[in-house]
Amino acid sequence: DASDSFAAAYSDDDWLRGIPMAIKDLEHAQGFPTTKGCPLYGTYNNNNDDDSTPSSSWHFDNQTQDAPYVHRLRTAGAIIIAKTNTPELGCGCHSYNPIFGTTVNPVDMSKTAGGSSGGAGAALASNMFCALDGSDMMGSLRNPAGWNSLYSLRPTVEWMEEVEEVEGVDDVHVDDDELDANGEDKEVEMPWPMSTIGPMARFPEDLAMLLQTMIPNEKMELFDATSVIDQSSEQLSQIVKGTTIGWLADWGGEYPMEDGVLQQCSDALDVFKKGHVDIQHVATPPFSSKELWGAWISIRSHLIFNSLHEQIGGVRCDVLRTLKERGVKAEVIYECERGFELSKEQIHAHLQTVQAWSKCAQHEFRSNYDFLALPSSQTFPFDSSLDWPKSIEGKKMDTYHRWMEVMAPVTLLGLPCVTIPAGNDRRNSRGLPIGVQIFGPKGCDAKLLQLACWYSRYLNGDLPC
Repeated sequence: DASDSFAAAYSDDDWLRGIPMAIKDLEHAQGFPTTKGCPLYGTYNNNNDDDSTPSSSWHFDNQTQDAPYVHRLRTAGAIIIAKTNTPELGCGCHSYNPIFGTTVNPVDMSKTAGGSSGGAGAALASNMFCALDGSDMMGSLRNPAGWNSLYSLRPTVEWMEEVEEVEGVDDVHVDDDELDANGEDKEVEMPWPMSTIGPMARFPEDLAMLLQTMIPNEKMELFDATSVIDQSSEQLSQIVKGTTIGWLADWGGEYPMEDGVLQQCSDALDVFKKGHVDIQHVATPPFSSKELWGAWISIRSHLIFNSLHEQIGGVRCDVLRTLKERGVKAEVIYECERGFELSKEQIHAHLQTVQAWSKCAQHEFRSNYDFLALPSSQTFPFDSSLDWPKSIEGKKMDTYHRWMEVMAPVTLLGLPCVTIPAGNDRRNSRGLPIGVQIFGPKGCDAKLLQLACWYSRYLNGDLPC
């Protein structure tokens, strides 16, 4: 039984010994630079004669220490050999930047691998690694998993909080109210983190193992990987039997979807019916998508601006000038312009929407469903030469991230969410991948991983029909 080897590995504190890993380039790894794909953190070498790659003209200092979770990976025996590519400052779900260029999809190298953990997704899909780290603010673990036929887990956000966080856009956290130069509060405390680190892998068992290692030591009692990896196929079948999943699809028609996405995801969910899981289509959206989107884009801009202000220093009004002088991409400027203008009162009003959505979701989980599901993206992987899709099935996207609106419901609540591969688009020869994000109440991470394990083993023929 495959679970025996997993359990044997787990019993050893250094289960990663000898296994190579690469760290997302938003996080610190000793001996490697943390570029975040951004000129802001490096110096340009005008005298460099080697123009073969974009990175050849930039210099970034190597880090002298690990991020806390990277240290835990090393302690477990991992050999850190590289960093994985990310969009500039982790901003966006397409991993291109002026330092290292564009990460493409191994399934079709003319397409994007997604982001912001796109480098990790492409490396895993290329069989370079067995499991890698990522982070997720607006789908950065979920989108690349779906687009590279992988599994990922966005854990319960409070589980992954460190005493001291590593700075970065895609791993933003909010401290207690902080005063600016004028003595005014510049940050609003969030009810929970809006972003988190998490694992991505080719098999759900590896997600469980990596999650166990990434969790801060003082919180290790919150998750036991053996609750996932020690389950036999028969036990998993009993665990998932009778589960109810609410399929939110396109949120009652409010999220535009590329043709084929919904059918591919629905077909993937139908696999669970083989395990006597009840899949129920949610025809009426549980909450206003307009309110969710309005709250999310304002909170996101507020967090990004204040994170960059903290990193750059100085007075708030100087942040935008510094970013523009250093040539930071337009999408980051857009976020910071919005974040600079937002007042505390506006953010507090949006947090009321978050609390209302939280109460609504809690009711759904208590009364109607064990889990809810959405597509991992509103499109299949698009052409890698594009910055972002400007429209979906004729519907214009009014911002650079509107095509990822489907990620907002989970992010706003900090809920655990597992992404499973939904197969490739069968309508034509492209065969482009998509995935399904399945989420539930806080703390149900092990149950989500058990569900994903059952799905993986069924697809691999390890379960009876």
